[in-house]
Amino acid sequence: MTANNVFRGPDALAQYFDPDRNPPLPLIEVPDGLNPFRRDGVRIYAKMLTALPAQNVKSLPGKNSGRALHLTTCTHTDREALVALNMLQSKAPGAASQAIVEASSGSTVLSLAMIANVLWGNDDVTAYVTNKKHKDSLKLLRFFGLKVSLYGGLAQQEPTDPKGIMERLRKLAREDESVCYPGQYDNENNWKAHERWTGPQILQQLPEINVFSTTPGCSVFNVFGDPTPGPRHLHGFRTCGFPWKDTVDTYREVSSAESYRMSMLLSRQGLICGPSSGEALKGLLEYLGDLKAEGRLAELADAETGDISCVFTCSDLPYQYLDGYFTRLAEEEFPPILNEILLSCDQDRHDERWILEPKHALRIMAGEDAASSSIDSISDNKLKTTSLLCASCSAPKPRRRRLLSSLLCRTGKPSTPGAQPHRCHAPARSAGTPLIIDLRGPGCFAACH
Repeated sequence: MTANNVFRGPDALAQYFDPDRNPPLPLIEVPDGLNPFRRDGVRIYAKMLTALPAQNVKSLPGKNSGRALHLTTCTHTDREALVALNMLQSKAPGAASQAIVEASSGSTVLSLAMIANVLWGNDDVTAYVTNKKHKDSLKLLRFFGLKVSLYGGLAQQEPTDPKGIMERLRKLAREDESVCYPGQYDNENNWKAHERWTGPQILQQLPEINVFSTTPGCSVFNVFGDPTPGPRHLHGFRTCGFPWKDTVDTYREVSSAESYRMSMLLSRQGLICGPSSGEALKGLLEYLGDLKAEGRLAELADAETGDISCVFTCSDLPYQYLDGYFTRLAEEEFPPILNEILLSCDQDRHDERWILEPKHALRIMAGEDAASSSIDSISDNKLKTTSLLCASCSAPKPRRRRLLSSLLCRTGKPSTPGAQPHRCHAPARSAGTPLIIDLRGPGCFAACH
């Protein structure tokens, strides 16, 4: 572990992304308000995978041939085997210089792009994304420097679909040596990364753990046809080659609305996480509720402590999914916006320079020096004064009256909105045309025009 959590040198970023050079990710007990089974001896902990450098679960590197690799000490060949997405690019050892492609619109491809850049300076990463994705998500990908290629059809496709995007990318990588397809659903180093880091960390932090809940491929699935970003539905995950069935004792299906709602409640309590995290907790609570209804909850209790210790994963953050919260949840679940009517009016920018003393405003409109201290100090400069007047208003008048006449000539009578300009029938300004006053100095105006 790096002393004092400081990373130095040319490999500082690689050190920062190396789990072995960082403390274990936080394991935090949720507040009692989110644990309806606390009086039954249930303790629920959130494993904050959001504390990883890329702020999501997909940024864990993998391992190579059973031995752990440190990003700063491995050989160049080993470094080319490392990749984000919880796996090694053992399938594509030339990934340092290849164009990287992945079917992902979120954490997987974002982490891939970050770590490919950190390790090799490779910024040639393309995300293949469903055309159903919200435009804000596409902006996020582009913000991190990814190229985006859209595809139609099913948004969540089966990994083995012969006509699906994943099979098309496999074929592309087979036929073009300049392309690397890591294949998050094919690469076993994906899930093995959790054997290397996530699992051992949890056992070290909470050796009395009784229940572990996470989203596919483990124990909590989307409801078919009602997707939550990140997890998959059971129907579409059956063909995945990972041995997830061997690790699951039971599973639950959770709706997207319930997932988003639980994520929002967690975030409001300070455990900031995305909808897949809410799905993992909601599925866990449903499982515990079923056991309690059957009178079997006590069977899970630890023999020594009497507690039932549960862990669920917080895998990413909510910000890229904000539109989904307001789409799937009722308006009543959010605090109101006071004075909301102002969102439909007064949308022009304001400037503190617009706030003027009345006399100062009159002097500016009359073309006088803004430094004048009073209205009586306005000069008799005919050029400035008469430049504000039309022919019918330019007859000699006392100084103060001349100024006010010139102002009314330009602005109209303030007591009568829309009135014709005072004593002025020139076509320069119609009754319905607003007066635009430019308060910039001559130098600023000249520089902009």
